[in-house]
Amino acid sequence: MPHIVVYSPRLPREKKVACVAALTKAFEESTGLDANLLTIHIEEHSYDNIGVGGKLLTDAYPEIAEREKQFQETDQ
Repeated sequence: MPHIVVYSPRLPREKKVACVAALTKAFEESTGLDANLLTIHIEEHSYDNIGVGGKLLTDAYPEIAEREKQFQETDQ
C-alpha cells in the first residue's frame, strides 16, 4: 500500500485538507493507481523543533514566532 509522509510545521486543518487533496490527485495522475490505496501521514512539528542555519525558526523569524505562539494558545 503506497504511503506518503509529509513532515511539516503545524498547519491549520484547512491547509491539511488541501494538502491531502492535492497529494492524492498528484498520486493518482502520476501513477495511474487508485487513490483508495494511498495513505497520507502528516507529521507536524512545532516551529520550536525546527532549526535552520543554526537557529530555531522561532528565533530566526519573528513572524514564525508569532504563528507558533498562536498554536500554543490553542493547545492550552
